[in-house]
Amino acid sequence: MNVPCRQCSTPVDENAAICPVCGASNPAQRYGPAPGAGSMQMTGGYTGVTVRDIDIPFGRLVMLILKFMVAAIPAYLILTIIMFMIFAVFAGAMAAMMPEIFNQAAATPPL
Repeated sequence: MNVPCRQCSTPVDENAAICPVCGASNPAQRYGPAPGAGSMQMTGGYTGVTVRDIDIPFGRLVMLILKFMVAAIPAYLILTIIMFMIFAVFAGAMAAMMPEIFNQAAATPPL
């Protein structure tokens, strides 16, 4: 009986070891790892993961950076509003503590 290959969807025999079109092993298997692939089991403690290289085409890398830039705009706006409010509170506190300086500067006409 023919079933679609799990990688290229070409009809293959359900007992075929490899797909004749794409070369996928066990093309009729729909779920789980390929038989005999084993399972990844951790023994001992966690050793961590080291990424040594990322191969991203230049165009996709540019698009990824542009997406990060666009996603950062709302954060910048929120930070700007928060900083403005902190500055307004600080300026109000300074005006309340030193009214003679602020009133004198406002009353003096420019030269």
